[in-house]
Amino acid sequence: MKNVSGFGARVARGAAVLAMLAGGFGITAAEAAPIGVPAATTGAGKTTLGGEINLLLDRDLDGASIEAESSQVFATGTLGVDDRLDLVFRLGLGDVTISEPAGDTDTDLGSAFGAGFKVTWATIRDANLKVGSVFQTTRIRADLDAGPGRASWSEYDAALGVAFDTGGSVDPKKRTTEFALMPYGGFAWSGVDNGVTGSLEDDSFGLFGGLAVKARGGFNFGAELRLVDQTALSLGASMAF
Repeated sequence: MKNVSGFGARVARGAAVLAMLAGGFGITAAEAAPIGVPAATTGAGKTTLGGEINLLLDRDLDGASIEAESSQVFATGTLGVDDRLDLVFRLGLGDVTISEPAGDTDTDLGSAFGAGFKVTWATIRDANLKVGSVFQTTRIRADLDAGPGRASWSEYDAALGVAFDTGGSVDPKKRTTEFALMPYGGFAWSGVDNGVTGSLEDDSFGLFGGLAVKARGGFNFGAELRLVDQTALSLGASMAF
């Protein structure tokens, strides 16, 4: 019981830190960033630094024939607060296009910021499985392409999924194999705060799946696909320290 209470307190502290950071940057919701491995994997006291490219190819919005597209490039960082809790941060650039029957509304390339955390709820060591959740928020703010004005496109995510680590819980710097694969997948709920045209999401529930590859020396890379509520493809790489 003491163990569970201590972990709950660490999750609460991580959430409080995230909330303060999000508030300090004026974040109200988040743009469609990749979910990533749905569990904490960095390790207590460890960090990762890397980059992501995310393409929101299609997301239906509320209304007839209204769709959103977006592209983002992020520098990313992860901090392992505990073996079961990671804080994730993103900083980069992005743009948004809203397609409507009356015509398209575009933004220029603008600033993007994201924050979130990953929690491991259960670890099945014999099967090398982790069950976890991701809660995150990111936001794009950019000038409108036509006419004066500045707009934001935001989305927030809550996901539950499973990750299978073929390399087991081995320190990546001491890994005996050149590569270890980590396929993952699950369900995600996401909501839109569309400051470009005002239309909200048509669907909130979707699926995500991806493949992370962990190499010797702490280098990681992978790809992810999101479907149903949106069609999005992400590529990323990072280095563990």
